[in-house]
Amino acid sequence: MNAAMPTSIQRRQCASGPRFGMDEGSAMPGDSPVPEAASMLRKVLVIDDEPDLADLAAALLGGHGVDARVANSALEALAILDADPEIDAVFSDVMMPGMNGLQLAEAVRRLFPAVDIVLTTGFTPPSLMETRGQHYPCVTKPYRIETVIALLKSRRGHRADS
Repeated sequence: MNAAMPTSIQRRQCASGPRFGMDEGSAMPGDSPVPEAASMLRKVLVIDDEPDLADLAAALLGGHGVDARVANSALEALAILDADPEIDAVFSDVMMPGMNGLQLAEAVRRLFPAVDIVLTTGFTPPSLMETRGQHYPCVTKPYRIETVIALLKSRRGHRADS
């Protein structure tokens, strides 16, 4: 069985923004490369209430040359962002206890406007999606780390005018 693999990222609705599912395409060989000027990604804060998933994502990012820090709650993430101005982007789970990932994204956009935001989710209830007006790129779990990196790099430079 040698089914054709999709080679481009296709968009679907995820939470309140584009969704990039592994089954619909990923950053695969043959995808258009991210322009070098747009790919200046120094440090990413990974937020997930499941420590093993956060640590795994950080390790995978690190394996691709990205400096990654980990937070296991939205409040911890905000404290880290406040203390570390070198963080370029956050990669956050949506479904977390307390402040969820969408609420965190809104706080990050308001408090740290230069920080890019990419979300991830295995499932987001429709009621949560209906209450949000902002749009954030999002990848579905399970995801390919190359897809996450491509999204994070593609976001660089898009925040300066918003």
